[in-house]
Amino acid sequence: MKRWPLHPQPTSYETLETYVRRLAECYGVSYPCFCLHALGIPITDSEARRFKEPSPELLQRLSEGVGIPVDRLAKMTWQHIWTKLLEEVNQYAATPEGKEALERISTPWFFAKLVSYATKIRSE
Repeated sequence: MKRWPLHPQPTSYETLETYVRRLAECYGVSYPCFCLHALGIPITDSEARRFKEPSPELLQRLSEGVGIPVDRLAKMTWQHIWTKLLEEVNQYAATPEGKEALERISTPWFFAKLVSYATKIRSE
């Protein structure tokens, strides 16, 4: 497969869905149409266009088109992004500055929700 002429780089915390939407915008076509013609995702398959669990074949096709390694694209799912963010928050919270900031914004409700969500993400 030939590399596509337009292939902007993804941003640090961008999901695959958002990235592919940007690609579609670059080409001036609708998101479902881009997914069909560039990635082979049927118009009727809205679940596949969410890229929750993209297949290795789909990642390979996208990689070939944009020149980004498959392993980097695979880490652009919501689960990977949230895991990365939570790790960074935890690292920051372990510093004196982070502890102070967390104490300022923490409420029992906020902390309980954060812990609950972190536990859910790790178990998936």
